[in-house]
Amino acid sequence: MKQNLAPQKLAQAAEKAFREGNYLEAVAGFEAAATAYQEQGEMILAAEMWNNCGVAFVQLERGEEALKVIQPTLPILESEGDLERLGIAYGNLASALEVCSRYEEAQEAYLRSAELLEKCGKAELRLHALKALSQLQLKQGKQLQALATFQAALEDAPRLSLQQKALKKLMEIPWKLLPK
Repeated sequence: MKQNLAPQKLAQAAEKAFREGNYLEAVAGFEAAATAYQEQGEMILAAEMWNNCGVAFVQLERGEEALKVIQPTLPILESEGDLERLGIAYGNLASALEVCSRYEEAQEAYLRSAELLEKCGKAELRLHALKALSQLQLKQGKQLQALATFQAALEDAPRLSLQQKALKKLMEIPWKLLPK
């Protein structure tokens, strides 16, 4: 199937705007790309663009608008069985919920994201979801839970940086001090 390049060009321009921190421009570009993909019947790519649009809204601290564009993509990605994109979408949803101070829902969405990303073998992406969850738990004052979440993320990571390896070793110390 020959694809019209217009949505791809719109997406590339939006990605460039996002990388440069021009989030309003990115929102407009991702919306245009999503609409163009929808018109072509490319629902998975449209859902991906709507998710990208949501991420740009999150960067602008506009959580409600992010939720409005991200939530409708979940059933589409689920029906298509695209676990990777669905896992990423749940991570994006969690970020939007966090911006809206809906922390319990955000925590559930991060956990769902991590679960889906684990199912499809995307350990690096799962690590990002669990790190974000750990940061949210810290923000909520749940230090031990945050520590356990982050430690679980590091345990399953396929590759760790030197800093992450050192952190992993340091994080093992408190658990060794607890009575058995």
